[in-house]
Amino acid sequence: MIKRDLEPAGLRFGGTSWVTPGTFADNMRHLSSDVSDMEIVLFDTPEHSNMPSKEEIRLLRELCGELDMSCTVHFPAEICVSCSTLERQEREDLCLRTVELFAPLDPFAWILHVVGEKRGNFPSAEMGIWLEKSIKSAEKIAGAVDDRRKICIETLDYDPRYVKHLADFAGTSICLDVGHLIKCDRPVLETTGNLADDVRALHIHGVMSDGTDHRDLSYMDPELFRSVVEMMSGGRDRVMTIEVFEDDYDRSLNAIKKMFDETF
Repeated sequence: MIKRDLEPAGLRFGGTSWVTPGTFADNMRHLSSDVSDMEIVLFDTPEHSNMPSKEEIRLLRELCGELDMSCTVHFPAEICVSCSTLERQEREDLCLRTVELFAPLDPFAWILHVVGEKRGNFPSAEMGIWLEKSIKSAEKIAGAVDDRRKICIETLDYDPRYVKHLADFAGTSICLDVGHLIKCDRPVLETTGNLADDVRALHIHGVMSDGTDHRDLSYMDPELFRSVVEMMSGGRDRVMTIEVFEDDYDRSLNAIKKMFDETF
């Protein structure tokens, strides 16, 4: 059991709500034998939605106590200040409704994507305006939770220093997505060290040679994995989510156990 035998002090492992067919509750029960947190991955579009009812939230809260689990919530909408004012407002409102719905769970972290109109090092052609508006949007959402440091802006494909800037000015934390750093060929350990004081949540997942990410952890360098775990342990409480889905989860557990066996 990873949660009992392998979790370092101050660092708990988690999995996603998409590891086994069924409800959020089914996935939490499945995860609880090995990890300590479930990342609730949400989507809410006119075509499809997995937003739970208040009754489902009540059940999840009871299960958290029964199974000694916590939850992190991945917002169903990205914040994009490069889109129209109406669309930006709709995205913010969806995040605010999500906070209201899930507040009874007292999530350990809320995972937020802040994006621009393009991919790459610079998410916008107007970086000054993008940063100013993105900070205001992040502040609006952070102000809706009991502790704004529980909002974690995720490192995506753009320069992680902009995530640091957003978190500093909005008063939030950072979700360090190690898989994204690997995929974008960024210096993982250097970036981890630079952002460490602000990191509350982490995502780990394998990246294949063709760039496909969110695959099982057999695709992650064991020494790099162990180094990140060591750097993130022993300080403030953090959750490291194995952000993979379905069968890749069990394969990732086996990979983690093998990596720890090689250490000890």
